[in-house]
Amino acid sequence: MTRLCKVFFITVFLFAAAVQGFSQRISLISGNDEVSIDFPLGFNLVDANSDGTAYQLQSLVPQSAVTAVIRIYDSKRYDSAENALKGTLNTLNAKYEAEQFEWRNQTSSIASFTAVMGRDNVAGYALSASLPENNGTVILLTWCDPRFLERSQNYMLSFLDALNIDLGCYYEAGPITAYLYPKSSEYVDVNLKIDGKDIKSRLRANDKEASEYLIEREYDVLTLYASNNLWKDAWQRYYRMIFRDSYIRLWQVSFDIYNEIAPSCTDDTELAQKLLTWTQGFKYEREKNTSDFASLPSMMLGGGSDCDSRSMLLTVLLTAMNQKAAMMVSAHYSHAMALFVSDHPGHSYEFEGEQWLMGETTAQGLTWGKIDATQDTQTKWIFLPLP
Repeated sequence: MTRLCKVFFITVFLFAAAVQGFSQRISLISGNDEVSIDFPLGFNLVDANSDGTAYQLQSLVPQSAVTAVIRIYDSKRYDSAENALKGTLNTLNAKYEAEQFEWRNQTSSIASFTAVMGRDNVAGYALSASLPENNGTVILLTWCDPRFLERSQNYMLSFLDALNIDLGCYYEAGPITAYLYPKSSEYVDVNLKIDGKDIKSRLRANDKEASEYLIEREYDVLTLYASNNLWKDAWQRYYRMIFRDSYIRLWQVSFDIYNEIAPSCTDDTELAQKLLTWTQGFKYEREKNTSDFASLPSMMLGGGSDCDSRSMLLTVLLTAMNQKAAMMVSAHYSHAMALFVSDHPGHSYEFEGEQWLMGETTAQGLTWGKIDATQDTQTKWIFLPLP
């Protein structure tokens, strides 16, 4: 085939409807959710080619203009992500430094660059990844005025890190985090005690550091929306990015917990209750970092935690155990809770026709479906659906 087997597109309708900014992942292949970008909010379409393979966007969210370009190349145009990136940057007469790295079991390419666009000097970053089944290459570029690069850097890197090229990406570190923190071949031991059972597991040696990097970067992006009407959507994306990065880091821990605890449980709700009781016994400690969010690897290694990090932990573990889990946060209550779908009675949150039992992680002795009566107004909560 001279073109990709499916037409790449981002519909003008979706972009036109996004004047207030993106709040969800946008698919890059018609009818296919696998290749997508979970945009930082605020990007708007400014230009596109006629065949739906190139788009230019712009955002003023970082208080300076940030431009982004998405380009899809046919597999006959470039035979590798490296050549696609170099070819694109050479076309722009850019000065750049490119490196290759492993992501999703293949070689991707990344570069920082400077160039002249029209009469303006710009500085930014570029990322290239080969699509599965030899379906071409996706190129992401983002740049701004060099004077504002430091302030806009995390926003631009978050855009690049939000690329998904297959369904597995929804549960694994993004390409930027993977580049900065390659999977370590060394491990650290994890020793847990749940429901009276001693459970041994492990994390990669750099999981904690990598997770903390992503959290702080995404929190910096989140702060851009403090006085913006997109703040609720920005919160949802912030936690989605943390979930995505945390899932694979805790997959082995989830597997080992399940193998030890599940055989003695009568149903999924009993298993979820044992995990809830376990998190209720954690040491309550506010993080001494900008985000005030404890990374999940840090928690597994004995670090402190508060409500949103515990709720995220339960969401990750239950999802890895094939249960439908999520979390919710409230600016009004300054609180977070875990959720999972269960037919057991209790206080629940209704979303898209399903009843999600609410789990209070910071008060010991409570079961799923029991919460503080002063915090039960559903309109005061933001539901955070996750993959």
